[in-house]
Amino acid sequence: MKLNLDRYVPGLLLWLSNKMASSASSLYRARFDLGVTDWRVLSYFEIHPWTTASAACDLMGLDKAAVSRSVALLQERGYLRSRPLGLRKIEYSLTPAGKKQHDRIIRLARAREEALLTGFSDEERDALIGYMQRMLANLEAVRHVGKD
Repeated sequence: MKLNLDRYVPGLLLWLSNKMASSASSLYRARFDLGVTDWRVLSYFEIHPWTTASAACDLMGLDKAAVSRSVALLQERGYLRSRPLGLRKIEYSLTPAGKKQHDRIIRLARAREEALLTGFSDEERDALIGYMQRMLANLEAVRHVGKD
């Protein structure tokens, strides 16, 4: 049995994600001197201020080392501030400079999203988002496949 790559959903999602991330990283590095992971972390703390890097990893499914590097870079650039939370946990939030940088990048991120969704009606966009949210909800079941 062979995979039909034109219809294999995990492959299509990966292909789309990798190509979007690669082009975003190149563009964001050139325009803002930040990579796509840095942007994701910056955006996460804009949406979820005063949470931990570990929570960001859990929500976005990112590698802890990559997030740690991004947090260090964003702090070094003055985009994140921190406060201790217990013994070994630290919470982060955007500084005013981080908020300004976020607001600059989000305009470009939203324009890229619009370009990606060119030709989709509002109903199709809503359906696509619903399907993707349903797939996210199914990830726990996916994790258990093959473990028996």
